[in-house]
Amino acid sequence: MSTYGHFRMIWIILVFTGINFYGQKSTAQTPLKTFIIKGMLVDSTTRAPIELATVAVTRPGHQLVQSTLTAADGSFLLKVPEGSKLTLHISYVGYRAYTSGVHPVAGLADMGLIRVSANSGVLNEVVVSGKKPVIQSKGDKLIYNAASDIGNRTGSAEDVLRKAPMISISADGEVRLRGNGNIKVLLNGLPSGILARNLKEALKMIPASAVAAVEIMTSPSARYEAEGAAGVINIITKKKMEGTGGSIDLSAGNLEQTINGNLNMTRGKFSVNLNLEGSLEKSRTVTELNRDALAGGQVIGNLLQQTDETQRNRGGFAELSAEYRMDTSRKITGGVSYWKGSWPTVSQGYNLYRDKHGVNEYNQTGRQTGNVHFTEFSLNYQQKFRHPGQELQLISQYSFAGEKADYQTDQIYISGKHYFREHSPNTGSSKDLNLQADYAQPLDHKGDQLLEVGGRYSRNTSRSSYTVFNNRQTPGSEQLTEDPSRANVMSYFQEIAAAYVNLSLKAGRNWAFRLGTRYEHTSLGSDFQQHQPAFRSRFNNLVSSILLNKKVTDMHDLKLSFTERIRRPWIWDLNPYINAGDPRNITSGNPELKPEINRMLELAHHYTAASGFSLHSGIYFQSNSNAIESLRTVDSFGVSRTMPQNIAANKRLGANIFTDLMFSKSWTFSAGADICQVWYRSRTMQLSNDAALYSVNINSSWELPKDITLQFSGDYGNGYVTLQGRTSANYSYRFAVQKEFLDKKAGVTVSINNPFQNNFLQRTSATAPSFNSNTASWYYNRSFSVAFNWKFGTVRASGEENEKETGEKTMRRKR
Repeated sequence: MSTYGHFRMIWIILVFTGINFYGQKSTAQTPLKTFIIKGMLVDSTTRAPIELATVAVTRPGHQLVQSTLTAADGSFLLKVPEGSKLTLHISYVGYRAYTSGVHPVAGLADMGLIRVSANSGVLNEVVVSGKKPVIQSKGDKLIYNAASDIGNRTGSAEDVLRKAPMISISADGEVRLRGNGNIKVLLNGLPSGILARNLKEALKMIPASAVAAVEIMTSPSARYEAEGAAGVINIITKKKMEGTGGSIDLSAGNLEQTINGNLNMTRGKFSVNLNLEGSLEKSRTVTELNRDALAGGQVIGNLLQQTDETQRNRGGFAELSAEYRMDTSRKITGGVSYWKGSWPTVSQGYNLYRDKHGVNEYNQTGRQTGNVHFTEFSLNYQQKFRHPGQELQLISQYSFAGEKADYQTDQIYISGKHYFREHSPNTGSSKDLNLQADYAQPLDHKGDQLLEVGGRYSRNTSRSSYTVFNNRQTPGSEQLTEDPSRANVMSYFQEIAAAYVNLSLKAGRNWAFRLGTRYEHTSLGSDFQQHQPAFRSRFNNLVSSILLNKKVTDMHDLKLSFTERIRRPWIWDLNPYINAGDPRNITSGNPELKPEINRMLELAHHYTAASGFSLHSGIYFQSNSNAIESLRTVDSFGVSRTMPQNIAANKRLGANIFTDLMFSKSWTFSAGADICQVWYRSRTMQLSNDAALYSVNINSSWELPKDITLQFSGDYGNGYVTLQGRTSANYSYRFAVQKEFLDKKAGVTVSINNPFQNNFLQRTSATAPSFNSNTASWYYNRSFSVAFNWKFGTVRASGEENEKETGEKTMRRKR
């Protein structure tokens, strides 16, 4: 399809979206006369906005008319019919319920600023209750409320991300945002060393039941680190409740088992939380590779490789955190966490290589191990000042880790005789220090005009020691000798100093503007014990972000944004260590990599109806002139070597649309779709690759009588593209049923994933002047699991009486 054709396709999507908006407004032939109820909910003591409180309007006899949830800044808006006496109810766990009559004037009932106090005793039964919508749009982010999805009782954080808007997971576990794997993943708004080191494996260590929400930011402000060209994903874990209590989540299935326990205690101003997690997971992949080695366009060799690989992941996590509230405006938090994980892999394979010299046929067995233990300490201070939005936050983190990875491969003649063995141990260690300060200063008494400034300093030091032993000199011998040319010790450091400024302005009630600039200075380098010279690199990046927000009506929002992001090479990209676990397919790092810079322009629209229906759509253009791509070459012996290099430019033009609606009080539905045209170019390699990519996902749940809930979700993508090739489609689907009991304090969930297929086939093709390859991979992903969850304990808080203040005062949400 031509570029013009894809522009036309995107235009059709947006026109259809507009028609849908029009249809929403014109469906009813004789609309009822309605009026707007709006207001803002804050804590009576701290004046902090209260998010996700339930707001409901009832007629006499407690008949529900309309309901919603408060936004991040505490605001709410309801559109209700006129004609009867109405009462407004507001409730939130830990706070006293609020009730007031509603008296509209000229089509508007402005409730102003509503202050509610914390409940001083054990909470009574909440009269008006609600459930968070699965998808929400707030400011510059989309939020997937994972805790509202019963399908997340089992599985890992990887399964949670699979359901989030704009996020896709490849068959081999790579996380992508709008089809781009260059992302920054945060944990509770902060950088996480374990996620940065090995995202794919770390996600498998986090039980899905521990995830409360996922925030997706494609145009993050300058406050966020510039790393992650495609955007930022923030995984929010479930927070502790005030009081003494906890929860236990257990799941067991044919492919994975998890346990998650949480205990929290609060005494006055001091609270402590303990979280323990453990997981086991098994995966199996069967692969068949057929690759031609080329010279001058002619085939000079052919490799047929068949591999059956099984991986068993084991992970454990423990976290102890504490919080001390010095007074209503100041608090100190701290904690220590420990991760331990391993992902051993065993494989068996068959190799057949033909060239002009003859035929080389043999079987191959392999064993690879990966072990990591990671410890992190954190100490943070937060202070809110008198004026709305004025805040100071200080963050400090220190972590250290130890790693051990090795492989052993054996090549065996068809007759059964062993003739080659290679073993390579690789040990490493690292230390990370992160210091961050953020300050927000309102420029007016309302907090509508806000100036944010801050800085960050981080330093990482790592050490990697590796060597290789084999019997290449004495084939068939059990005695292995070291290969000095492939042994080394690498010491690596990376230091980043950053500063930013953000200015947020409001013009009237309908226009908002945010301008931000971030400067980052990076120094990195490595020293080698032998063979290779030391290298040093310094670079400076000044990145900008602009966001223009227009509130067209109370239901329609338009956003135009421009963002610059970067991707720095990490130690695994730079480490020249040669991994020859499969001697026919060798990988290594490249110490000469430079950071890549990505620029994106995006126009987005969000529609929210009074009924709760929401629709988010957008178009975007991304450009990158210095992309880091894994380049593969094949030599005259048929051996593939893969190394990352700055060799490509890529561009993306895309559109996305997401919807969340309730067909009835008990039936909810959400769905999303992404489509983009991708262009890859490399003048150095004289290579190019273009493709049209799309992905869709759906999620629906039904609440039945007797506290039973059914859920279905599924996702489909037509594949991915790289400079040298592409993959075929990837899809998965899931069913779940949940039964709650003990007054909804406990529940059992049964989940089935991909029940109608034993395995999933995905094909990958790649081509270059030196080779042409086709790979078929069968992923065995059919699974079932049973989960049990139980919440126990009491919930307590303390505070003052409810207060209400009318007027036009507003509070700005703390970022």
